[in-house]
Amino acid sequence: MYIGRFAPTPSGPLHFGSIVTALASYLDAKHNNGQWKVRIDDIDSPRILEGAESNILKNLESLGLFWDDKIFRQSENIIEYKNVLEMLNSKNLTYNCNCSRKKITVSNLSDANEPTYNNHCRNMQLPSSGKSAIRLIADYKLTNFIDRAQGPQSQNTNNSIGDFIIKRSDQLYAYQLAVVVDDQLQSVTNIVRGIDLLSSTIKQYYINNLLNFPEKDYMHIPIATINNRKLSKGNGDKLNNNNFSLILVEGLKFLKQKIKKDIEDGSPEEIIKYAVQNWDTTPLQKLKNIELSSNQRLIVDDVRT
Repeated sequence: MYIGRFAPTPSGPLHFGSIVTALASYLDAKHNNGQWKVRIDDIDSPRILEGAESNILKNLESLGLFWDDKIFRQSENIIEYKNVLEMLNSKNLTYNCNCSRKKITVSNLSDANEPTYNNHCRNMQLPSSGKSAIRLIADYKLTNFIDRAQGPQSQNTNNSIGDFIIKRSDQLYAYQLAVVVDDQLQSVTNIVRGIDLLSSTIKQYYINNLLNFPEKDYMHIPIATINNRKLSKGNGDKLNNNNFSLILVEGLKFLKQKIKKDIEDGSPEEIIKYAVQNWDTTPLQKLKNIELSSNQRLIVDDVRT
């Protein structure tokens, strides 16, 4: 059975880009007669904003995006992360690392956006401390999977990413490890999210296989941009409109979906029902980003413009 999910971080309200992701993941799940679950990615406690979770859930309901099952939260899964980390450690697949981001950046020889770690600490057998991170040894050749929107993906992680962190130096479990365990706990089979997370998928795919979890089906959709800049909560982007039918219609147009004129005047529930029946992923093939239209910009409060 198809089980999809939407996993927002409660660091602020939903913006148009995150709504588009939620909408695409919901439509894909329901069009395939599946379930759609919601998980609150609240493990990065310094980023959590009080009241953000309730605001996110309220907006999803207002948009007609009703979830199946209970609300899951990363903060409830700490013991599971600990058990997986201990298992990986028992297989000598992890090591302590004291390298700072500055040191990694200075020693980086790659032109990629993400600095390549040169595995400096791998063979040093550093003792564990309250300030050391834990890295996963990424000794494998190629990680290959087919993305439903972006096509075949192949990357030699050992050369382009290096060993990567699964527990941070501030002692919080890293997103790459947590999300794999979370998806397994929720029995997730299909993941629909923004293409900005495609590089993370390589790492998560590797961990997933290392733990012998069932393979996931991925689809990375284009991200929303204004003047070629990604919308994000970190940049202060948010909605400035409470007309949820309008937001849904513009979200569907962003996703290149065909919409009948009479549907545009419907309630969120009517629009969602129509969109589920007519969901088509073909127009999203190979798209990396989509610039917001003038109408879409009117419902986005972008502080950078």
